[in-house]
Amino acid sequence: MSTSALTVSQRHLALPECALFAPCELNISAACTPDEFRRIGAALVALDTADELWTCDLSQYAITRWGAADGLKLAHEATKLSVAYLKRRARIAERFDPSRRFPNMTAEHYRGLCCFPVEFTDAWLPTVVEKGFSAKTLRALCVEAYGSDPKGGYSKNKKRAVSIPETLYARFKELSPAPKVCVFIEQVLTDWANNATPETQARVAAAMLSREEIQHQRHVAERNAKKAEEREAKEKLRAQREAEKLAQKAEREAFYEAERAAKAARIAARKTAKAVKHCAKIALFTKRQGKPSQWQTREEVDRVIKNAPHLESYACDCGQFHIRRAVGTNPSDGKLSDDTSPSSQASAA
Repeated sequence: MSTSALTVSQRHLALPECALFAPCELNISAACTPDEFRRIGAALVALDTADELWTCDLSQYAITRWGAADGLKLAHEATKLSVAYLKRRARIAERFDPSRRFPNMTAEHYRGLCCFPVEFTDAWLPTVVEKGFSAKTLRALCVEAYGSDPKGGYSKNKKRAVSIPETLYARFKELSPAPKVCVFIEQVLTDWANNATPETQARVAAAMLSREEIQHQRHVAERNAKKAEEREAKEKLRAQREAEKLAQKAEREAFYEAERAAKAARIAARKTAKAVKHCAKIALFTKRQGKPSQWQTREEVDRVIKNAPHLESYACDCGQFHIRRAVGTNPSDGKLSDDTSPSSQASAA
């Protein structure tokens, strides 16, 4: 279904070439311009309210062209809708021909007004059509304006539930002269609707704006409180994650520190074992010569070398104290000596 022009009115509707309707799809071309897109949107709105009226026109056309029996049967075969339903739709199309229809009214609006005289609806409908009433409300107002219900089965006193604050209901109950508070409230509303002055209406409108502003401020406060709650929860969760990360980091550092300490201990143990083995060999060699090379304390070794200023004592990795030539006292070349090997210990001893 495509054309190059679009007209949205009570009786004519067409689509631009860039739009194609399918039963389950609206296909819009990539070349669609903003103006064409706006017209497609207007067409969709028109389609939403036009489909039932089109069914009414379809049913009326079938009856006019092929008679009531054959026409309704043919319409039933074409639409799969019941014959009774199509007959009621045809009645709507017959009673409200296109010249009496309005863009913002649906078939349900017209169905409730079919029983009223044509002269009355022609004069009354234009006065309320722009107010956007629902089908039930429009029929109730039509019965009230006409003075009676042509069908006789519609009650003008049909009620609708309205919610009011509990505190306001309590105030009405205190002021009500009748046992039934709902009757008193209905009378108050009726008197206000019949006798409201422009000043009263303006005051009520101002009060409504103030109430809406208060509600808006309350909603803003509630939304801000909720956002603050969410932020606090996020901050708490973030702090918890940070604490967990710090705990994991401390645990890793402690593990690595323990690993380093264990490694240092292993290195020290190997070093000590090597020194013990090496010093044991030297001690055995010096023992054969009758010269000791190991002492338990520094005092013992210092007593041995107290008259030898060119010697000094030192603590070895083997856990004993040894003697070595002091740094800078090597007479061979006159240079400072830093030789601390066990061979030097042996020679010094």
